Amino acid sequence: MNEEELRRNIYLLQRHQEEIENTYAQIEVIEKMINEYRRTIETLQEIASTEGEKEILMPLGGNVFAYTSLKDTKKVIISIGDKVFIEKTTNGAIDFLNKKIEELMRSEEKLIALVDELSQRMEEISKKIKKEDVSVS
Repeated sequence: MNEEELRRNIYLLQRHQEEIENTYAQIEVIEKMINEYRRTIETLQEIASTEGEKEILMPLGGNVFAYTSLKDTKKVIISIGDKVFIEKTTNGAIDFLNKKIEELMRSEEKLIALVDELSQRMEEISKKIKKEDVSVS
């Protein structure tokens, strides 16, 4: 391996490491979304089991909350995209969120596979570099 190939391999190692770090950041975002959806499902299940009005704390922002009453515990509004909202039953919302979780988990699996692939490439490149280093010594 000449010096140019060595530099190229070192560059590839660095690029793959950066890609792995970026992919882990994406995985972390996905996991946070999954956890948020799961907490929302738990809240929806609690709301759905309530008859009549339910007193809740509504976040106003800046860690400030207000007491309010939830008049209808059987319907919620869901954002489905760019300022588009639909009304669903609480059970319909739970189904919607479960599907979102499944989609996110599939995306996470693909990202984990990418990390594995990049790690294998890095290992192969490292072996080449070490092999060359040993043969030069």
